[in-house]
Amino acid sequence: MRKPKTTEIDEPIELSLLEVLYLAEAGILEVYRSNRKLEINELVDFARSVMPAFDNLYPIYKELRSRGFIVRSALKYGADFAIYRMRPGLEHAPFIVKVINFDDVVDPGDLVGWGRVAHSVRKYLLLAVTYPNNEWKYIMFKWLRP
Repeated sequence: MRKPKTTEIDEPIELSLLEVLYLAEAGILEVYRSNRKLEINELVDFARSVMPAFDNLYPIYKELRSRGFIVRSALKYGADFAIYRMRPGLEHAPFIVKVINFDDVVDPGDLVGWGRVAHSVRKYLLLAVTYPNNEWKYIMFKWLRP
């Protein structure tokens, strides 16, 4: 059996915790702490401890990545993710994604605000609505002028 290729990197690479977990689950990345490889369940437990919305965010992140999108933070837009078809630098993200739980009460003003921000930066707003049975649905909003 071939030994997996390891690469030492001179400069740090910044990855989101969600990307680290995604790559670790795919067998592309290994994470070590004190010279001990962390198991996937340890990474998940850590993510849950520092990201209160992890259980809602990660399934959406994972699904978008598995569909070939590049997924980045959209915190500056007041959303969870910005998704790219190609990559940052080649295009602007055409979509921003706000993840909500199925039983969240969404203030209409918040919804209008998310839509206005998306429109002002020329992006479509996707609401990713998560359900307790590990299912989700997307709702796309487009700003229309009457």
